[in-house]
Amino acid sequence: MKPLKHLLLLVLAAVSLASCSETEEHTVYATPLRTVITGMEYGDSVLVVGHKSPDSDATFSAMAYAALLQRLGINAKARVAGKVICEPRYVLQAAGIPAPPVLTDATGLNVVMTDHSEFAQAVDGMAQANILHVIDHHGTGSVTTAHPLFYYALPLGSTCTIVATMYEELGEQPTAAEARLLLSGLLSDTDSLTSATTTPTDRRLFAQLLAQSGISDIGAYYAEMRRARTSFDGMTDEEILLSDFKEYDIEGLRVGIGSVFASERLGVEELCQRMRAVMDGVRTAKGLDMVFMMLGDRQADVTHVPFCGDGARQVAELAFGASATPDDCIVTRYISSRKAQFLPAITEGISKWKNI
Repeated sequence: MKPLKHLLLLVLAAVSLASCSETEEHTVYATPLRTVITGMEYGDSVLVVGHKSPDSDATFSAMAYAALLQRLGINAKARVAGKVICEPRYVLQAAGIPAPPVLTDATGLNVVMTDHSEFAQAVDGMAQANILHVIDHHGTGSVTTAHPLFYYALPLGSTCTIVATMYEELGEQPTAAEARLLLSGLLSDTDSLTSATTTPTDRRLFAQLLAQSGISDIGAYYAEMRRARTSFDGMTDEEILLSDFKEYDIEGLRVGIGSVFASERLGVEELCQRMRAVMDGVRTAKGLDMVFMMLGDRQADVTHVPFCGDGARQVAELAFGASATPDDCIVTRYISSRKAQFLPAITEGISKWKNI
């Protein structure tokens, strides 16, 4: 039996050596995830980009995922689908990291989409792009491809959390700068772990990324992020409305939903009034049927929901079970998540309205 035992040990050793290779920096593990990603054809390069009106999660998930792909030997470059403003601009400036270039047309390019899977939210020309990966934490969207693609979606609080799990699974350690970006996207999309979408995985990776990021006072750091999110310095009211704005196709309707938070400088009542004044113009310019705004006041624990478009009043009332004010606004309890709370309510409201 001894020779057989020795043979088994030799086989196990050979398998172990075959599954990983040593580099000067770290051990590279040939995990199934690594094999799948590196086995795809990327051409000369691939661009990694989040959705239009780039928020922190869209911006930083694209940047961190591009960095991860580069470690795997893939010529990946991060892009954004619009000007980086407010909160993500603060994070990048505080870290001394330049914002990625803006991608205006994806037609014919090799592309990875992060934090979205809707053509309505994607950079122009995405339907004519060669989409290779989709990394997302939302529900499945309208993106379809004629060829197989790598679709990696997890029910977590942010796409940055998903990318962080991929670093783990691939045996890669994020740099301090990468950890800072991932942590910032996680913080933003979970409202510092208070959102209804926060999971145990988000909490675990929050602690891990914080230790890697070099940020010493996370409370003060997030306070600055929130302040930057609601500063709106030098922005027009239309730019404020579009600062965190997503478009959806819902039961044959094109619907826009914006999310803006009140601040000490701009209270929710004034914010609501100013958004209503420009909403219909944005709706018309974008060819949308309805527009809803999610205007959160965390201190007062309320959310104001102004709306515009034919049928929008009925949809809003059905969605939130409240009567609209004469000036086209619903006032409801504080809503922390567009993805998990606001969008499902609007979707249900549209369904009920269409069946009246």
